[in-house]
Amino acid sequence: MEYTLDKQKGSLIVANIHVGQQEWDEALNSSYEKNKRKYNLPGFRKGHAPRNMIEKAYGAGAFVEGALDEVYYKAYTLVLRENQDIKPVDSPKLEIKQVGETGVDLVLSIPCVPTFELAQYKGLTFTKQEVKVTDKDVQDAIDRELLRASRLVETKKPVKNEDFVNLNFDGYIDGKPFDGGKAENYQLKIGSHTFIGDFEEQLIGLNVGDKKDVVVTFPADYHEESLRNKPATFKCEIKAVRERVTPKLDEEFVSNSTEFSSVDEFKKSIADRLNKEANDRAEIELDNDMLDKLVDDTELTPPEVLVDEELNRQLNGIEMQMKYQGITLEDYVKYIGKSMDDFKAEVRTNATRNVKARLVLEKLIRVENLDISQEEIDKKLIEMAKNSGKTLEEIKREDNNNMVNRVANEMLMKKITEFLRANNTIK
Repeated sequence: MEYTLDKQKGSLIVANIHVGQQEWDEALNSSYEKNKRKYNLPGFRKGHAPRNMIEKAYGAGAFVEGALDEVYYKAYTLVLRENQDIKPVDSPKLEIKQVGETGVDLVLSIPCVPTFELAQYKGLTFTKQEVKVTDKDVQDAIDRELLRASRLVETKKPVKNEDFVNLNFDGYIDGKPFDGGKAENYQLKIGSHTFIGDFEEQLIGLNVGDKKDVVVTFPADYHEESLRNKPATFKCEIKAVRERVTPKLDEEFVSNSTEFSSVDEFKKSIADRLNKEANDRAEIELDNDMLDKLVDDTELTPPEVLVDEELNRQLNGIEMQMKYQGITLEDYVKYIGKSMDDFKAEVRTNATRNVKARLVLEKLIRVENLDISQEEIDKKLIEMAKNSGKTLEEIKREDNNNMVNRVANEMLMKKITEFLRANNTIK
């Protein structure tokens, strides 16, 4: 078997293969041995008729298909074994040029990862975002902590903004009740804009037991078409009012609700946490800047078959996520105001980017020998196993490779970003 390669077709490599007559005869005999039991000839036990008799009865091509499968497999295996730089991304397309007395000529068109050169990734300068945590940032974080420690208590005071009311209401359009316009003991936060128009604002000032007709108009873009632009009257009754009571930041709150002994210690802990979070974000942004530049600057058009696979993976993921939320993908696309074609085009753009990034980073890993060894992965997993009181074998057995793969990917990305940091200037 002989072959030549044409590598001048972008991501497609063409292998022109010649199978000599002797090897072709051997393939036909092999096909005969594998398939002879399929044929019945008078005077012969099933599976014992000679090849030439079967070919005479059923045609000269009786065993050609099986022989072609065999030489195709051998040829493809030979090409990949002797050219390990070829990285197929899909099965080859087979073209049979001729089957004759001199053997067989085949053409294998192999879709591959295209040959490309990495953009410059050493000797560059990157700027790490400056970390700034202001007094206002600290105060906002403290306010959020106090809000989490707050509680709702019933009150007899008039309804005000931010209160939670329990109410009954009956909705009428043109004096008639309508579907979905009635509820009892409905919990509503005033100022949440859960209801249309100024419905919530009209409840402000009412007391428990008060009744009021709230008049609003459904908006023109309301999801229920039959209600659009319709004026409606809701007969409301306030059943209960709860207001949020937020604790003060003092020594009592700190000692009862936190691990700290003073207000100053508590404030410092908040500032330290915000600084760490901001610094972590800056580090991540820096890593992303380095990776994005390498991917963006590298000239590479990803193979369509890989983009299609990534597109389908992302669409399936989105569809599953929507299913958990109780809606279809089609309904979700309508909800965000897009056509399915436009939505898929956007997802395809993202899929193309993901595939390109993967191919670029895979090449960087090969060029700079940045791969992670199984020994390194096991060492990390042993640490994790000790922390959870399990053995490495137990973790691997229980995890079904999900965590193992995640850990390996995280370690690999860390190795890549550490390499880029070490070979570039960070300001």
